Amino acid sequence: MTESVSFKTYAWTLAGRLHLPAGFDPQRLYAAIVCVHPAGGVKEQTAGLYAEKLAAHGFVTLAYDAAFQGESTGEPRHLENPHLRVEDVSAAIDYLTTLASVDAARIGVLGVCAGGGYATNAAVVDTRIKALGTVSAVNYGQMYRQGWDGTANPQDCLALRDMAMAARTAEANGQPTQYLPTVPDRREDAPHPDFAEAFDYYRTARAQHCNAPGRLATRSLAQLVTYDAFNNVELFLTQPVQIVAGSQAGTRWMSEDLYRRAASKNKDLLIVEGGTHMAMYDQPAMVEAALGKLVPFYQAHL
Repeated sequence: MTESVSFKTYAWTLAGRLHLPAGFDPQRLYAAIVCVHPAGGVKEQTAGLYAEKLAAHGFVTLAYDAAFQGESTGEPRHLENPHLRVEDVSAAIDYLTTLASVDAARIGVLGVCAGGGYATNAAVVDTRIKALGTVSAVNYGQMYRQGWDGTANPQDCLALRDMAMAARTAEANGQPTQYLPTVPDRREDAPHPDFAEAFDYYRTARAQHCNAPGRLATRSLAQLVTYDAFNNVELFLTQPVQIVAGSQAGTRWMSEDLYRRAASKNKDLLIVEGGTHMAMYDQPAMVEAALGKLVPFYQAHL
């Protein structure tokens, strides 16, 4: 059972989908999980899939569209400001605490891809998050500085900051919002096998959605290249953490980095054999492998 919901974050209204367990009893108190979508994604894609699966195991779950994206409000469209994405997570928790059926002391978060980075950063700040899960986690700032697979020269990203500022100046002087693709327009143009699969996921019937055009506002780059989703995790990420990554994912190194650095005394890293970055989004065997760890993890800590 699902319900369309909305809630506020600053001046913006976020559109969400609340997933309720089978046999939902409004007189009971349930543990709840916020599911955070990847950059350029929407609630109808992988975040919604995990929300549905976790609800089937007895949790109230909430997948939502980030501000400026999907059905949520905010201009310019498709802005990817990491600081606001983290605030969205806390706004979703604010909303859950208002529900009579949710136990405010038992709220967790699950983030996928960049959503995993944002969920991590939110857990550093927001102590209402009692358990953190990530799937194919990406620290977006780290990705821009070091590359998808960790081999890039960080100096190369300095030009992206200049590009963002040039876009802001142009837009301030009356030009339309400038955009960059986050997904290749053609599969053969993909610079890495994970991006070829990103084409399959976002630009074919596999998971294509009209609210996820695979682009971001160019001005977003200034915040993204200077951002660190894992900043201070050595001190502040004290909640239980379950990290999941595919063995073949180019981003696996970021999940391993998070596992090494997190202050939590109760942390685990699951490497799913044969999993690619995108396979963990929706491929049944990979999703079930992730849930095989995530479900008992949340049951134990929420």
